[in-house]
Amino acid sequence: MRALAILLVMLLSACAVPPGGSILNPAPAEEPSPLEAVIAVSKKIKSLCIEPEYATYFAKTFCTPSELSLAMMSDRTKITQAQKNALNAWAQAYDKLANEMNEALALTSAANKQMADYNKLVAFPAAQKNRLDLYQGNITWGVYNRKRKEISDGMAAESRRVVQQKI
Repeated sequence: MRALAILLVMLLSACAVPPGGSILNPAPAEEPSPLEAVIAVSKKIKSLCIEPEYATYFAKTFCTPSELSLAMMSDRTKITQAQKNALNAWAQAYDKLANEMNEALALTSAANKQMADYNKLVAFPAAQKNRLDLYQGNITWGVYNRKRKEISDGMAAESRRVVQQKI
């Protein structure tokens, strides 16, 4: 509901002239709130999954954990050069956005600051090591996918733990 309210406000305000400006010379736009930044970056991260440049990567792995299949978890193949190129390009784009999101997340609340710290200290390094292991041919796609799911599950567990602290 809150996201809907934010979206409604954004749509309605798109036609308004910013304070201090005119139709011909609008005032500079304000910075988005941390929550708005988190929502915007989250959408950008999800949009990476459908970029043609990363198609060979996402042919072997999931965009969101709910998409993980038994075939992906049991895939015994190793990464090809084309998949390495897609993984490398995706990882660069993803890491930039993940860092932006983490910075904004830390500003939204004390609980989210704890979550951002966990991401920075635990989840992100684990994900980068997992990618490197796949890229270097040390693990199969199946091992990579299971580890990605494990990292995602760890983030969800940490989020639940942080929420429980507030109660």
